[in-house]
Amino acid sequence: MDLQELISRGRFVFAAAPERLRVYGLVDGRRTAKELAKVTKRHVNNVHRDLRRLADIGLIEERTKGGEIMEKDGHALWDKTPLARTVPLSYFSGPVRLADRKDTVMAAPKAKAKRPQPLPVPSENEVLDMCRSGEDQTIEFKAAGTDVRKITKEVAAMLHTRLGGMILYGIQDDGTISGSDVSRQKFDQPLQNSIRNSIDPAAVVSLKSASVMGTEVLVVIVPPWNRREVYLFDEKVYLRKGTNVFAAKPEELRRLHRGEYVI
Repeated sequence: MDLQELISRGRFVFAAAPERLRVYGLVDGRRTAKELAKVTKRHVNNVHRDLRRLADIGLIEERTKGGEIMEKDGHALWDKTPLARTVPLSYFSGPVRLADRKDTVMAAPKAKAKRPQPLPVPSENEVLDMCRSGEDQTIEFKAAGTDVRKITKEVAAMLHTRLGGMILYGIQDDGTISGSDVSRQKFDQPLQNSIRNSIDPAAVVSLKSASVMGTEVLVVIVPPWNRREVYLFDEKVYLRKGTNVFAAKPEELRRLHRGEYVI
């Protein structure tokens, strides 16, 4: 990674995140996440997540000696990477905006790219077609009784996809429609609680109901990735590839932090 790419990554990850920039500025090889949290008066979990994100893009690393991670009171010490130490903190605040001049030629504003919209709730015929076609990149079947955390993990992975996704609760893996074992109202609270407690930053999904051949199927609608947030499920980043969920690889993490689509 060259210096220009490092600066670009830093500007992206610090955009509208002054608290994260402050944490980065305090990283000096002598402080742990706990100490940084005390100085910045933030919760240690939030500081730890910021440190992990900065490490993913190559700005900081755990301090080592002889191949072993150095610790203080059982916590790792964090330091800037050698390349990052050569960059003044001011470089990560983005280009300086020059004062407007009367003789400046203003460029025509670029048309905003249309953001992908969440998938619509499928009709009865569309659900039947999905059952015949099977699962794919955006469609996942879950049988009634599936643990809500498994569904939450699927949500976390779908949150990083270009089109988002849809989880149909009450359909077997082979496409057999068995129906939901709970009402939408009763399922919504444990699902939202699981998402709130397991996914960071906060994610918003919607739960709808669809009637298929007289049977109720619950539909979890996951919005398309906003290209800003990188979502963690139990401190790991996941991606949905085809019909499976995988932990993101280092290069994939770097692409996500740069706002680039991986899927």
